[in-house]
Amino acid sequence: MSLRLARLHSAGAARRVRALAALAGAGVLLLAGPLAAQFPQDTLVRDTLPPRDTVNTTEKYLEAQEALTVRLPVLPHLTLESPRPPMSRVVLDRDSLDWAMAETLGDLLQRVPGVYLLRGGWVGRTEYPNFQGRGPSAVEYRLDGMPYLPIGSDSVGVDPSFFSLSLFERVEIERWPGLLRVHLFTRRHSLKAPGSRIGISSGDKQIARYIGALQKRYPSGFGFGMGGERMVAPTATGSSSDFDITNIWLQLGYVPSERLGVQVQLVNSSPDRKRFIDGSTGVPDTLELALRGKRQDLELRGAWRSQPGEQGLRVDLLLGRTKWEGQGLSEEIRQGGVQVGLRTPTFGASARVLNRSRYSPWDVRAEAGWTPVAGVSAAAEAGLTTHDGDRTSRWVGLRGGLGLPLGFTAAAALRTGSIVATPTILAQQAQDLTDWQASIGWQRPWAGLEVGYARSDAFAPTAYRPFLPKIAGLAPSGATDWVTVNWRLRPRTWLTLEGWYSDPTGSRLPDGLPATHSITSATIRSKFWRTFRSGIFDFKAQVAFESFGDGIIGRDSTGGAIALEGASFWRTNIEIRLDQFMLYWDRYNLQASRKTYVPGFRMLNFGSTFGVRWEFTN
Repeated sequence: MSLRLARLHSAGAARRVRALAALAGAGVLLLAGPLAAQFPQDTLVRDTLPPRDTVNTTEKYLEAQEALTVRLPVLPHLTLESPRPPMSRVVLDRDSLDWAMAETLGDLLQRVPGVYLLRGGWVGRTEYPNFQGRGPSAVEYRLDGMPYLPIGSDSVGVDPSFFSLSLFERVEIERWPGLLRVHLFTRRHSLKAPGSRIGISSGDKQIARYIGALQKRYPSGFGFGMGGERMVAPTATGSSSDFDITNIWLQLGYVPSERLGVQVQLVNSSPDRKRFIDGSTGVPDTLELALRGKRQDLELRGAWRSQPGEQGLRVDLLLGRTKWEGQGLSEEIRQGGVQVGLRTPTFGASARVLNRSRYSPWDVRAEAGWTPVAGVSAAAEAGLTTHDGDRTSRWVGLRGGLGLPLGFTAAAALRTGSIVATPTILAQQAQDLTDWQASIGWQRPWAGLEVGYARSDAFAPTAYRPFLPKIAGLAPSGATDWVTVNWRLRPRTWLTLEGWYSDPTGSRLPDGLPATHSITSATIRSKFWRTFRSGIFDFKAQVAFESFGDGIIGRDSTGGAIALEGASFWRTNIEIRLDQFMLYWDRYNLQASRKTYVPGFRMLNFGSTFGVRWEFTN
């Protein structure tokens, strides 16, 4: 009996197993179609959870830190380089540019005694420099070694307010009697780690500025850079004076070693400056012409050096194209040539030959410098430029420096020849000039003094194109004597007092600048070492006072003199840096003066700009 029950129980269990197997088989058959459609037969379905993070963050951090210490070769700056006598130039590196009381290149030019900025109002308006009465031809510009030529609607001179200081890592202001030569060098990124920067600023009247850039260089030698700045300055004074500009910089290069490299870059500037209209008298009056268009400067450079470093033989091949389009005008200038130089520890010589498509077909320049012993230096340059219309500019410049007892230094410079000040005006002929200057200087860490006496020859300058509605011309000047004083006093490590003074004398003083002119500033700068022992913090507060006497700004359409009334202006600047983060605040015309730099162009009362700049690596 028990055996029979066991068999019946076993048969029931088997039937249940067969039933479950049949149900499982039916389920497989029902799902076979959808599964076959969803998963190919050759696909192995794995766990669908995301894979585990295998990045070693410590290793990545160490790689990034190492990249900050690796320096890669870059193209050297291109100038007609030779040993320079003392007091012959002003050099501003990137740190100096960041801490300068300067929002434009024109502000930097005022570091040279005797420079007067014809400010057409507040920030964003025209600010042509006039140095020793030479008008628009008082300043020449070089962009990474290539001449930056006037072109387009304003083919007389270059307005420095169009340049974006954020795109440059170095500015050199070369000083000659009657002439300033400004060398602008775009940024060079030499670290293996990438670099970037951003900047945002604002201010009164809804003024705004936006800055951005990115640079990267690879061990193979390839590198690129890109940057841009946009500035918008709505009407601040006058009934209409809007201004906005966009500057873009693109660079691509291959520099496999310190001896060889090739680089191409594009600088694009798109200014849009409306007419300055004065409606204070009830009748709209145009004081300044509009300027709107797009300028492109394309440059290709190949460089070879006989040995690494600054010494040895060097050869540079140059190609450039400058193009302007705007206001119904399309114009292009092409130029190309070669520059050869040789440098030793005590001697340097270089020569450059450029050929252009128009205005100045041939431009040949050479210079040499020598420092035979400590404290003694000499330099010379010569130039020959042909111009359309069978005209020629030719000149020779000589400079020398001598160390004297008690820490004094003496220097002298002479520039003589015949110059066509504005080659784009075919009717303008060459003018014979002989300018010279003698200076004596004394420099100590806590004080400095430079006294100069110069004589500029008689000259007939060209009128400033933007101001033609009111300033139709500049009268020819006679020979003029210039006394300049540049001084600095540092009673404490955190306090600096400095300034300069210029006083021209002569029977016919030049138009376009005041009779006397001075700028004085007081600066407090401290890193607060007791609180920030790492040195990560930096603070600067500066106040400047500019004062000038009466003069003649120019001539009207009838030849009558336009008086410039003496004035004074106060300006202050505060900057705070925390590592690579910088905050600044700039304020103009603190005393709310109603005086002007150019008659009719009022400065904004208590005008302020403020903003931040931040640089990154990795």
